Amino acid sequence: MEALLNSPPPKVDSSDWSAFVHYYNTEKMKKLAARNTTNRKKLKVSHAGGSKSNARKASQMAKKLGRPVCRSEVVLSNLIKKNGSYVNEEAETLVAKISENLSQDQEHAALSGVPSKIYAQPNDALGKVFGPEHPGRVRGLGVGACPSKDFGLQGHVVGSVRTSTSSDNNQTDVRIEDLVKQVNSLQDNLVGYQETKLELSQTQAKLTTLHKFLQDKFGSDVPNLEDISHL
Repeated sequence: MEALLNSPPPKVDSSDWSAFVHYYNTEKMKKLAARNTTNRKKLKVSHAGGSKSNARKASQMAKKLGRPVCRSEVVLSNLIKKNGSYVNEEAETLVAKISENLSQDQEHAALSGVPSKIYAQPNDALGKVFGPEHPGRVRGLGVGACPSKDFGLQGHVVGSVRTSTSSDNNQTDVRIEDLVKQVNSLQDNLVGYQETKLELSQTQAKLTTLHKFLQDKFGSDVPNLEDISHL
């Protein structure tokens, strides 16, 4: 570890590098690294994406194609090597299944997608192959993605897809109205607090001026403001 500590990367402060090295040599991080290695070995399908993130890859694909891309296209690009071969047999099977509905995803992405985002829907090609997403992740979208955020107002619920009813909409409207009332009330209270604070500040300034005048006139017979406040 000494050799590593003495070889910080360029433009990295030596103290920061030392803290980083020591942190990654703790028992906690060693156990995490071992678990990640084990999990990696259990993967049935590896990918050919390298270190490039899905978001970056999607951005490059969108520029090349001249349209928004869907997550199915991004995932497929990770299953096929540059020479056109598959990363393994399992990947070849997945590519065939995903490709069955790929054209629909591409059409939806072109018509409804946003250029800066990867187009994804609960029931797209990946959804049909892998099923519902788990909380905290969406296949093909990378770090930070989650179903409730990235599937938008599609009535998505983890484990199923539901259709919003008029009753749901009415309850939502009532909750929104309540929240608006609460916000307005808080704003009124804040304005009142600020006005009171301003008045108090002005009164304090007047009191200080008056006290100075009295001290100049009567001298030590006038007590200090601190003494008055304790009476």
